[in-house]
Formats: sequence, structure tokens, C-alpha cells
Amino acid sequence: MRPRHDPRGHIILTAWLCPGCDVAGRSAPENEPECWNCGGPVVVTARPSVPVAEPAVGSPVNS
Repeated sequence: MRPRHDPRGHIILTAWLCPGCDVAGRSAPENEPECWNCGGPVVVTARPSVPVAEPAVGSPVNS
């Protein structure tokens, strides 16, 4: 039996890879994913669910 996901306290991000730059990143669900390096299109690799308390990638805590 698989545990059920509790959506409260979690957000689904978009994980992606830029084939041209060979870099990866995560974008918030309200943003269209694009490469932070070149601004170009990306390939979505996953949509992980992470705790809301986790700082977003690119925030001052992770910089």
C-alpha cells in the first residue's frame, strides 16, 4: 500500500534540464520553466513535491 500524499504544506515544482547549456534547475509552478543561464527552452524532467518550508532554488539561502 502506497502512502497518500498530503498536499497541505507541499508545493509541486518543475525540475528541468537545458540541453544546450548542460545545466539543470527548478521552477515554481506559477512560472514557465526556462534556463537560468541562457533563457532558452528546457526539457522538463520531473515535477517533485517539496515541503513549502524548503527555500526555493535561487533564494538567498541557497545562493
